[in-house]
Amino acid sequence: QLPLENIVHIAAGDRHTCALSSRGTVRCWGRNEFGQLGDGTRLDQTSAIAVSGLSGVTAVAAGAFHTCVVIAGEVSCWGWNDYGQIGDGTTTDRTIPTKINGLSGVIAITAGTVHTCAITSGGGVSCWGRNLNGQLGNGVPKSRTTPTAIRGLSGISAIAAGAYHTCAITSGGGVSCWGRNIDGQLGDGSTLNSNNPVQV
Repeated sequence: QLPLENIVHIAAGDRHTCALSSRGTVRCWGRNEFGQLGDGTRLDQTSAIAVSGLSGVTAVAAGAFHTCVVIAGEVSCWGWNDYGQIGDGTTTDRTIPTKINGLSGVIAITAGTVHTCAITSGGGVSCWGRNLNGQLGNGVPKSRTTPTAIRGLSGISAIAAGAYHTCAITSGGGVSCWGRNIDGQLGDGSTLNSNNPVQV
């Protein structure tokens, strides 16, 4: 295996890691029981291997056991999908990148344990996957297997997902969060979960 070179971004899941090069290619390594390395197998890898058929990648995110990338404003994901965190409308694991329909203009992506969120070019946010704790921010604790827009959220410039919560930088430079809050991770002065974005 060739050593990693020209790496511009790196993402780490629970037991796997992926690196994005300046050439727009992605290589991953580590645990692969759900296909989270994207090489078409379920074999663990102790050195970096190329993800099948990817080029022009501009962003990469790793959930616990799934991985997503942005290519020309569209999203492809692979790996564990029991809760729809890949976003392809199914709960079937994928061992190679699978394009998500109905989502375009994506400029940033993040992944939690079993959910994924993306910022679109207009500053809106769409999320998908498990939603037991409200981490999708769509008002109801119902999981989604396809991207679902968060109403009333716009002008978002950055987003980050914890295990079961999500936070975003708003247009005024403030922060809004949603999801699990048992330890106060939403920053709203409470320990109550929220299905909708709350201001920190």
